[in-house]
Amino acid sequence: MKNFFPFLLAASILLGCTSERSALTNLTTEYTPTPLGIDVEQPRFGWQMLAPDDARGVVQTGYRIVVTDASGNEVWDTERVDSPEALAIAYGGKALEPATRYNWELTVWDQEQKEHRAGSWFETGLMDPGLEAWDGAQWIGGGDGDLVFFSHYQLIYRIRLGIRLEAGSSKAALVYGANDLRMMDRFKNIHQLENGPNESYFKVELDLGTLAEGGRGPARLHVYRAGYAPEDEPGVPLKTFDIKSSVIHAANAFDEHQLELRSAFGQLTLVLDGQEEFFIKPPQEGVDGDMPSFMRRNPGASVNLNPVGSGGNYIPFGMVCDLGFAMEPGQKARIRNLEVYNDRLPQNTLFAEDLSGSYAGIFAGQIGTEDGAYLLDGGESGLFVTADPSRNAAPMLRTEFETPKKPASARLYVTARGIYEVYLNGEKVGRDHYNPGQTQYNKSHMYQTYDVTGLVRAGENALGAMLSEGWWSGLLSFGSIWNHFGDRQSLLAKLVITYADGSRETVTTGPEDWHFFNDGPIRYSSLDLGEIHDARKEAAIQGWTEPGFDDSGWKPASVVPLEGTTFSGEEREFTGAVTRFDYEDVKLTGQIGNNAGVFTTLTAQSVAEVRPGVYVYDMGQNFVGVPRITLPEGREGDTLVLRVAEILYPDLPESGDNVGMIMTENYRAALCQDLYIMKDGAQVFQPKFTSRGYQYLEITGVEAPLPLHLRRDVKEVAISSVPGLAAKYETSTPGVNQL
Repeated sequence: MKNFFPFLLAASILLGCTSERSALTNLTTEYTPTPLGIDVEQPRFGWQMLAPDDARGVVQTGYRIVVTDASGNEVWDTERVDSPEALAIAYGGKALEPATRYNWELTVWDQEQKEHRAGSWFETGLMDPGLEAWDGAQWIGGGDGDLVFFSHYQLIYRIRLGIRLEAGSSKAALVYGANDLRMMDRFKNIHQLENGPNESYFKVELDLGTLAEGGRGPARLHVYRAGYAPEDEPGVPLKTFDIKSSVIHAANAFDEHQLELRSAFGQLTLVLDGQEEFFIKPPQEGVDGDMPSFMRRNPGASVNLNPVGSGGNYIPFGMVCDLGFAMEPGQKARIRNLEVYNDRLPQNTLFAEDLSGSYAGIFAGQIGTEDGAYLLDGGESGLFVTADPSRNAAPMLRTEFETPKKPASARLYVTARGIYEVYLNGEKVGRDHYNPGQTQYNKSHMYQTYDVTGLVRAGENALGAMLSEGWWSGLLSFGSIWNHFGDRQSLLAKLVITYADGSRETVTTGPEDWHFFNDGPIRYSSLDLGEIHDARKEAAIQGWTEPGFDDSGWKPASVVPLEGTTFSGEEREFTGAVTRFDYEDVKLTGQIGNNAGVFTTLTAQSVAEVRPGVYVYDMGQNFVGVPRITLPEGREGDTLVLRVAEILYPDLPESGDNVGMIMTENYRAALCQDLYIMKDGAQVFQPKFTSRGYQYLEITGVEAPLPLHLRRDVKEVAISSVPGLAAKYETSTPGVNQL
């Protein structure tokens, strides 16, 4: 962080001071103390003079910088420069070598021409924007079948299937959005609805109408919403689309018809048999009035199913949730090729099943299969079946390697498409969060450099990493784009081990030596939506970052190319502007600026049971970070639900029945909800890959509030890229001071 104050009247560590009256402090290279791994050809130097309180008129009249390499060879000497400048002094010596430690000595002359000396160092990174400097390291992760899909948090998606009604039948329906957890708990939705299993859902029904009996039709598509709003009527369509006779008619009524659903923030758009304009428009009907402007490019058959509002400006409803089918009594149909896939190119599959052979799919025991299709039979009482299609978990990668002796130095160069945490021999490397940080990844992608000399052992070693969406995948802030850059996460790493005799070894990411696992405890994590952690899965990965771990149940890692996993092509902004999106000019760059890290840890100040079993903790101030919850006696299978808010519903008529509860509307489409499925015994939950700003934490799923004062079980970890406060402002008004 830049500091423009020329004098710092505070205590500091003094480096090489030759005067009792003043000293040099805050030596920086590229505005950072002792940066490790910078890719700057002409780094800039800065410093400050420190003077005692009683000193007056202390100024710099000149400076000299001498830079030497690791062998002590001089690479730059400014000689004396008569100047008061002490910031952004650009390097002007010999070309800097990659992965090299440089020392620099600073001499400053004051107004009395007394000398003051101090020293510091910096280390260059790979100094190459391409992959050539990574010694063959490859981007690795999972394959096409390993995409993380947690249906209750999947907000933007498409579903397609083939429907063929049997002769004599007229109706069959796809069900999705069923059993949203918030709609089954009256204190987790603003309408305070509490539905039982399969009482809240969306349903899209193909109705052949009189065509089923040889009539003239038309066939129809009905859209139903049940259990999401007080006015919902399960038997009454929210919207009906009359189908053109050119699309479905008497001759093809009992053929297989292809239905496609596109959903973003609950805004549903339908496509039938490949046609967006499949329906008969009523006279003078235009675009749905409730559709947000940025979605009006191709409205087609569209309806908003989110009960609180349309688009990304409202609490998100309309996730995939549980998926299924519905049939009226006496009806029969076949469903083929049910698939959930990404809305954004390359539109890879999230969920699909091969029903050939004996595999019955997620609806096993509820409906039958035949010739690769689901057989739906309404029987005497009708059919309504749902199941959770979620699969896979946050990607995990590991490798083992052997060293003949303890190294003299070791550097880990690492980054990810997504965000990552990396571990060496059971220890987390660094104290950073959310690396590699947010950039325009198709243009500039940062990597981090770590000194891991103390972590590498003589003998057996293990290196592991866990990945999550970050800003690469999933929801990227406000807007209707999911997977802005790519649809899966991958790791790129190079470990360079140097021995005392100058010899080197490297460990790089590649499919030959790395293994991949997609069934760990972090089932899903999103920066904006929250994290799902299943502690029952922890035992299976105990020791996974240590050598000797049994990873026979893991599979070889896959190389993750850009082609086929990322969006590329022309992109139209909501303003109508068209830009070209590709990775032709992407540059790998050493870390610039501060990484995010723990700023402080807060303890809850108070707790209130605002409704039976609903405990709201006040942290005393708004901050950005994650909770850290200690459960002294967890019970396996119980689910802890954490929700956050910046404010509570005020005691006003407009708040209705929600007075005193957390208010989440201002988060718009950010769900900000964590789910923690417990194991038995004492345990601690702190999300790894999500973040939110809040003051109030709501906890449900425990029989009694977690204590405030005995064990301090409810803490909040504030995370920031600002390492400390640079200034303080205090008035006589406490409210202003807090602000």
